[in-house]
Amino acid sequence: MVTIEDNTQIRILEIYKNQDAYSKHISSEHFKKYKESTLHMVKNLKLTDTYQLCRENFNKIFKKSK
Repeated sequence: MVTIEDNTQIRILEIYKNQDAYSKHISSEHFKKYKESTLHMVKNLKLTDTYQLCRENFNKIFKKSK
């Protein structure tokens, strides 16, 4: 768990419609440029799939405002 005292970590949540959308994103030129330019900053990278979330819970967590 990251605490406020541990300011050496960041977490990024990215949501994609499907696997194809994710694959297109990571093969895009802007993503490749981002990865290359931040490589020296990243000491550890852990990707966590959240496919375990069912649609009902996902919609509760990420409910859009009207």
